Amino acid sequence: YEDVDAQWIDVNNDGFRDLVIASGGNEFYGNDAHNLPRLYLNDGKMHLEKSQGAFPPIYTTASCIVAQDINSDGFTDLFIGSRTTPFEYGQIPSSWLLLNDGKGKFTDVTDRYAPDLKKAGMVTSAVWCDINKDGVNDLLLSTEWGGITAYVREKEKYLPRLLTDKKGWWNFVQPFDLDNDGDLDLVAGNLGLNSRLTATPDRPVRMYYDDFDQNGRKEQIITYYIGDRELPFANKAELEKQLPGIKKKFLYAEDFAKASLKELIGADQLKAATLFEADYFANTIFINDGKGNFTSSPMPAAAQFSPYRDAAMVQANDDNLPDILLVGNYYGSNIQMGRYDADGGTILINKGQGKFEAHQLNGLDVDGEVRHIRKVQTAKRTVWLLVRNDGPAMMIGFKQQ
Repeated sequence: YEDVDAQWIDVNNDGFRDLVIASGGNEFYGNDAHNLPRLYLNDGKMHLEKSQGAFPPIYTTASCIVAQDINSDGFTDLFIGSRTTPFEYGQIPSSWLLLNDGKGKFTDVTDRYAPDLKKAGMVTSAVWCDINKDGVNDLLLSTEWGGITAYVREKEKYLPRLLTDKKGWWNFVQPFDLDNDGDLDLVAGNLGLNSRLTATPDRPVRMYYDDFDQNGRKEQIITYYIGDRELPFANKAELEKQLPGIKKKFLYAEDFAKASLKELIGADQLKAATLFEADYFANTIFINDGKGNFTSSPMPAAAQFSPYRDAAMVQANDDNLPDILLVGNYYGSNIQMGRYDADGGTILINKGQGKFEAHQLNGLDVDGEVRHIRKVQTAKRTVWLLVRNDGPAMMIGFKQQ
């Protein structure tokens, strides 16, 4: 299994927390059991046993799993966010709302409560929070090739409300009250600005998704702008592996380099393809005006070196303003991009009025690909557990906590 998220919840109200796990990755295709979520029941004696048939057949490459009692029956229900479809990146997967019967068996109720979740996009993170201060938790999602959306509870339905039209490669969103005014602001991690790729509304990064060579499998063509020219990000050799016809059409690298995108791929084929766009890559803070309108501010330049994957609200000094701990990095890029490893952990010190200063962690180097931060309360203090991909976890703390 390639497990990406987990929650400890008491699914059967027996007083013992059970373990729910969501799996992701791109190793297993279709209806493979590795693509199903799993439930392990706790017998109260430090023993976990896998529950058979706990979930409907929702084979998905998950990104996140979050818990909430959505129908107020006293049983904890689940949202599972889907990132991709294995081996078919560009095909939008469905995300799921699952209702708990109180015995640890879950039923798909997405159509009943939130049918729009089936087209929510490539979900990267989810969190339940009361975004509109009506006393009922809403579902907050970040997406890749999309924006940040709140699925706001209205009567029995969760209805989508786009909180920002900035389309990015958003890795996460976290709701914090950063200005102590009683409403929720947002911290969101993106690709960052230390990249060969740049994106603006008039010169976005695009992905065209279609079966361009008519071989029965859809391909992805990612493009970016150099000046006013939209060009494929892949070089000639890489593109020929996807589209062998390129090699015959453009024998020489010079001819390939001079060709327009329409000449390379074909105007009709580009027009017929499913189009994805990203026009904003900055790691960003969104301040709520109290009426549900969010003003975006890019994080300081020192907090743009790497993609951030999670954040936590901390008290790094004694000024009573909430500060932000940021972690991330990403090593899976191809050689043209290089790996994103420039961030060793960053603190955003809150200066008030929506202003922040970025500082490195004093005396610490949080290397590796950090995926999650979790708050842990010990008998003496609060510490933060940092979970790394293919690496050991580590704990850090602050003198003020």
